[in-house]
Formats: sequence, structure tokens, C-alpha cells
Amino acid sequence: MKKRLFLLISILTVLSIVLSACGPTEEPMPEETEAPMETEAPAETEAPAEDTEEEVEPPSQFGEAPMLAEKVAAGELEPVDERMAEEYVVVDVVDSIGKYGGTWNDVTWWDDAGNIKMELYDPPVRWKADLTGYEPGLLSKMPEWSDDGKTITFTFRKGLRWSDGEPFATNVDLKFWWEDMALNDDYGSASVPWWGRNSDGTPIEMEFPDEVTWVLNFDAPQYIMPYVLAQGFWEWEPLMKPAHFLKQYHPDYEGQAGAEGYTELDAMDRWFNTPGYPCLMAWCTKEYKAGEYRLLERNPYYWKVDPEGNQLPYIDHIRVELVEDSEVRLLQIAQGRYDCTFRYNGSAADIPFLLENAEAGDFRLVPGWMNGAGGWPSLIVNQDYHTEMEYDPETEPAKDVEIRELLRNHDFLVGLSYAMDRERVVDVAWNGIGEAKNFTISPQSPHFTSSPEGMAVYEKWATAYAEYNPEMAAEHFDKAGFVDADGDGIRDLPSGEPFTLIIQLNDWSSERVNTEFVQVYEQNLEAIGVDVLIDNAIGTSDGGTNRDNGLFMLATAHASELDLWTYPDWVFPVRGVGEGTRAFPMQGQYYKTGGEDGWKPEEGSPAALLQDIYRKGLVEPDEQKRHELIWEAIDVYIEKGPFIIGAAGDQPEPVVCKNYFMNVYEYGVLGPWAPGTPGNTHPEQFWLDQ
Repeated sequence: MKKRLFLLISILTVLSIVLSACGPTEEPMPEETEAPMETEAPAETEAPAEDTEEEVEPPSQFGEAPMLAEKVAAGELEPVDERMAEEYVVVDVVDSIGKYGGTWNDVTWWDDAGNIKMELYDPPVRWKADLTGYEPGLLSKMPEWSDDGKTITFTFRKGLRWSDGEPFATNVDLKFWWEDMALNDDYGSASVPWWGRNSDGTPIEMEFPDEVTWVLNFDAPQYIMPYVLAQGFWEWEPLMKPAHFLKQYHPDYEGQAGAEGYTELDAMDRWFNTPGYPCLMAWCTKEYKAGEYRLLERNPYYWKVDPEGNQLPYIDHIRVELVEDSEVRLLQIAQGRYDCTFRYNGSAADIPFLLENAEAGDFRLVPGWMNGAGGWPSLIVNQDYHTEMEYDPETEPAKDVEIRELLRNHDFLVGLSYAMDRERVVDVAWNGIGEAKNFTISPQSPHFTSSPEGMAVYEKWATAYAEYNPEMAAEHFDKAGFVDADGDGIRDLPSGEPFTLIIQLNDWSSERVNTEFVQVYEQNLEAIGVDVLIDNAIGTSDGGTNRDNGLFMLATAHASELDLWTYPDWVFPVRGVGEGTRAFPMQGQYYKTGGEDGWKPEEGSPAALLQDIYRKGLVEPDEQKRHELIWEAIDVYIEKGPFIIGAAGDQPEPVVCKNYFMNVYEYGVLGPWAPGTPGNTHPEQFWLDQ
């Protein structure tokens, strides 16, 4: 299967070169460098048209967009030298220094447009462009820990300003978020984040000693938290609160009193939907029409420049169109309607169709972008199965207990895995694209790619019980007591009670891929005596509700992730009901609530072992040792599970950009959202060569 994937990538690379009008295929990695405190050499400027008797001002240190220069000339905006942060960032371009101007036309499929937010990714700590680790973003340096690991100090860049020109200050803006919003019981739209609590569940203590310093005090060592802020827009977004703007709506300041005031605050506290809401990213919201489009405009106070001192971004505007229908969206992308799109341009199976239309649509498929799937499709096997939303162990049906014990049985799980014909799933659901493998997280994860030992762990995980072997599947089912007790050809529970294995088909990822996958797997299981019922929850709320609350047996999923310490859900049962814990929703709830809710893991059980490993990782300062703890957790999955069963993975992802859309990095992972791709590649240095 790897050969098929390598062949596809080779074809894509060659075709992209042929179809593209852009520069070389090999390009340097975009990197951030902290600007020196001393003034750099001035950028080149044009000489005056003619000599004058008036004294000529020295050329500006920085270049700027013509639309901003016009505002400066009109007295509407300060000169760029005065707008630039003291500790600005120099971003290396991918191919070339860009030209200013133009509108980047893009598309989303839901009104909140999270895929576009991922393009605006600018948190305090950020993923490197090559996804090998982390680097400072809004921070001037990486966070610092106290000797005991309990205190973390963040130092932001000096001179940061909101897009309306007001200074960003930790002792104003972050303090406002923490004290007036997160800790405010009257404001239900904000809360203490999951990483902001002590071991007993109480909120941690925060200090804001000056305008650039933020100090977090935990009751135990905590070496993971800073990297959480690098994970996608949803972790930093709740903290990005311009106090000067929001205080005019806050009941404790200038807003209406009581519930009406908080309702108004909540309505205005949506930076992506509120024109004029100050932001710190390269582009901020200028226009918004619900259900139709939004227009973002360059931030005149943005804090990054290119190597020649030109203030970024190069592009003036981003216009985002809302197209909910996936087939319509794919057709419009193939027609060349959008300048560059990164997420949900179809899937690997649609690459041939897109390539056929590339010349007519004047676009290219950018090589090097992967979905990062460790299991697409895959099935979560619920280790906390029950049938009542209001769970009561005193009245739980005995059959629920027996089914749960079967779903937790190692031999039963191994049997489920050996029963799956993964090669056929790849052929049917993916037209032969991708690798037949068992569930893992993303192959590109630094947990594996950082060392040969890590790659060996990945291979062991991906191949464990991945062979299609109906005889071995039947043998393991027999060991689990899952046998045909009454001679009707259908396997029964160990008690002899009839049993139907229910597989939930849901909206997670591709409806077509999930449907075709489950049809293949249903045939595989029925061939060895398993009665299967497909619960089609596509297009309903039941899929998410039942999965999040542990009210399912098996459920379809798309498995991918790069860093299990910051987004632990795929392996570690530490986040609870409704928060994405995959195979252990109730035992994850117990960990999350400190034992106040959920189910306590039995001593020595897989959940107990995994939670213990996660606790060790939180207090481990050495990165390599944290990788080794991940490998230890993977051993639990292999030796006690598999708790998630994958069919295929490592598919490429189509990234469709016009031939005039420049400086697009040729490597990325788009399946997991946590690493913030493509924002980690600095879209502010994209430009339009028109």
C-alpha cells in the first residue's frame, strides 16, 4: 500500500510542476526570527522625482502596503515605523519577496468558518512550519519554568498593538479575560479553560505584573500547558480579548447592567463576526453577512515583516464565501473559483478529478500536503458501554454489564481487528489510495519522527493485528467466549444470550468513506458468525450525543493527531463526557472531575494505566522522556486493546491554489486541526502574482 501512496505523490509532484506557473518545487522552510532591538538596514525606496529645497526625510526602515501608505499620507494613520512593534518578527518567505495587494478568495462550509480561522493562526506559542516542534509566536521567547515546575512565566513581545492601534498589555487584556470573564460566574459564555485548573479542580492563580508578563501558578509541576495554546484557534481565541473594546459592553464597566448586559457582551464578543473587533492577526473582520460571506482586511499594526523589512501581510483582503454543499463546493473549486483553499477540497479520492480540471481552472495541487490520518476510517470500541443516559449501577441491566465486559476483552478486540479486510477497504473506499494499517495517530507526529526508535514504535503500532486473518479472528473470539452457543451460526454472548454488534455510522469525516467502509466490514464480520446492525446516524444529532456519552458499541471516526500531550483524547482517557474522550468516556469523566463524576478505573485496568502515564507526562520536563511515555502508552494499546480499530491511513490531502498564488509551503498535515495548519506556515507571506 505504501508503494501506491508513493506513486500517487510522485504523480502529483510531477503534474504540479507541469501545471504550475510558480517557482521552484524545493523551497526553504519559513522560519520566524526575533527582530534585533537595534534598527536594521533601511528597505530600498524610490528616490524623489526631483530635487527640492526642503529637507528630505530619511527613508523608512519598513515598507508598507499602498493602501496603508495612502492613509498615512491622508493623516488617517501613523507612519509604519511608529506602528511596528518594538520586538517585531522577521518571517522568511517560501519562494520570493511578495507584491502588495489583492484579495484572497476562499471558501468555507459553515458559518463559523473554522477552516479560515486556521489560516489566521497567531498564538503565543506556535507549531513550526515543518511540524517538528514549537517556537515563540506572540511571545518574545519560549515560556520559562520555576525550578519546581509549578510556575510558568510567559513574556510577550514589546510593542504589540491591537488592529485599532491600542496597545496590547497582559496586565490589561489578559487580566480582563481572566478576572472579568473566565472567573465571572454571571457570564456563562466564558469559563476557566481545561488547562487552567489545579489537581483538585480549583482555578489556578494568575499574575499580571506588567504589560508583557503573564505568570501561571499551579499546585503541581506542569510542563505541558504552554504548548496547549499552540493547538488550533480554539485554545488561544477565548483569551484574545481587547479590554478597551469589550468594556463598553461589560456590565461591570460601561455596559448595561444585569442579564441584558451580558447578552449584549456575548453578542459583541465574536471577533470573527463583528466588524471592527480589534484583533492581533494579519487580517481582521471588516464585513460580515451571516450565511453568505465575510471580508477580512489587513491589520495596519501587524507585527511581522519580510526579510527586506516590508510589513506583512502582502494580501490586502480575504473574502470568504459560504458554500455548505460539499459537491457544489468541490465543483466550484475545480472550476477555479477560489485563489487557494486548504481544507475540505474533497479528499484523496477526488484528486484525479481536480487534476483533470487544473489547466482549465488555472490552478495547481500543491504537493507535500497530507491528511495525517492514523485511522481513516476507523472504529472506536466503547470501553464504557451503557444504555441509559442517567447511569445508575444499581439498576443497570445485566446484559449491559456483559456486553461491556466483552467489549473490554482483549481477545475480542484482537478478533475484531483480524476480521477486517483493510486492503479491500482501501480499494473500495479510497480507490487504492492510502496505506492499509491499524489505528495510530498521525505518522508525521514528532512522537515518532524525532528518532529511529520512535519510527519503530509507530511501525509496531500500525501493524499490530492489522493482518486480514478470519481464522485468527475466530480463534480469538472463541477465547473470549464469544461463540455460537445455540448452533444457529451466529455468535452469542458468553452467557449464551443472543448478541448483535451495533456499529454507529456518523457524520465524522466523509459520509461516503464511512459508509463504504462499514459495508465491507459488515461482510467480514458476518462471514465469521457475527450478527451486525448498522445504526445510521448520519445527518442526526444522535451520532455525537451517543458517542460523547458512551451510549454506543462501535462508532466510525477519523483518527489523527500530532501531540498527545496537548490533545490527549485519542489515547489518554483524561477528558470526559462531551469533550472528545474516544474509547473511555466515563472513565475520562472521572479523571476530569477529580473523581466527582464518571467511573473510577479499576486498578491495573487500561484506563488506570493510561491515566497514570499521562500524570507522569505532565510533570516530566524532558521532551525525549515524554516521547518515551507515549511509547509506553502505545504498548498498553497493543497489549490490552486495540481500543480503536483502524482500516487505512496516511492519505494525501488536496490543497488547491491558483498558479498565481505564491509562497505556499510544500509540506503540511491537515487531518488533525490541533497543529493549526496552514497558519503555522505564515500565510501572511502569501501573495498574488497578478
